[in-house]
Amino acid sequence: MERVILDVDTGLDDAVALFLAAGLDTLQIEAIIATNGNVGLEKTLENTLNIAETAGLYCPVYKGAAKPLVREPVAAGNFHGESGLDGPVFPPRQRQEVQEESGIDAIIRLVHTYPHEITIISVGPLTDLALAMQKDSEVAHIAKQIIIMGGSFSAGNVTDFAEFNIYADPEAAQIVFSSGANLVLFPLDCTRQVTLSPSRLEGYHTIKTNSAQVFAACMDTYQANYARQKQGWPQMHDPLCVAYLADPEKVQTEYKRVWVVIEKGPTYGKTVKEETKNNDGVHIATSIDIPWFWSLVDKALAVLP
Repeated sequence: MERVILDVDTGLDDAVALFLAAGLDTLQIEAIIATNGNVGLEKTLENTLNIAETAGLYCPVYKGAAKPLVREPVAAGNFHGESGLDGPVFPPRQRQEVQEESGIDAIIRLVHTYPHEITIISVGPLTDLALAMQKDSEVAHIAKQIIIMGGSFSAGNVTDFAEFNIYADPEAAQIVFSSGANLVLFPLDCTRQVTLSPSRLEGYHTIKTNSAQVFAACMDTYQANYARQKQGWPQMHDPLCVAYLADPEKVQTEYKRVWVVIEKGPTYGKTVKEETKNNDGVHIATSIDIPWFWSLVDKALAVLP
């Protein structure tokens, strides 16, 4: 079993990542942390609690950072809706509630409790991780690995150069990329290859479990927002990070040093990769076995309530 912390800013593709994590019997979810990102913290927290309860994920949920380290907050409501999770309607929760401990302290406590056993999957801005590393420098070295969705080495999705998660807190991203942690990065160059087809979404609508119905409602909104933006079919960014843990051999990677432009200007938040001969690189995903990925999603939805 892989011990996992999920650090999310729950919007529509984060929901897919949570459902996939809940449905994989090889993962032991130690904590979920909601952070500011796609929408503000109070909304991402509410969305995270609702998806966790729907999926039967009754691990502790914590509140992460409410704002970036330096920059003013930005949001991605144009893709995720005003709530960050427009589409599904949730009944009153019966079990899930937020913990009193902060998400940053939970990261520090858990990696010390299980040294070299915890994988942190971060699919939102990297603020929580940066704050944890600033508070305790050992975090970077005693986490087993950190899997990140973020960055682009071609075109961005929020500016010409920058991907949203990195642009939302470039200074935090630079701290994480320079931390010396064992990092795996899923940039847009990889995640844009995996899209949800009309026929597949139609098939998910036929599954009558609560999880599958919420999943399908999320993807209906995601599809509509992609169409409105004239960007084709929804791209499965965040869940690829979860899938990687199921079988890293299904993902092709390259090992490069990565840094972030933190100077204000047109390239603010851009990720840059370069060759390295030192042990200071990042495993960058370049492609993934797409049929295998969808088989994981299918299996997860088949076992969720």
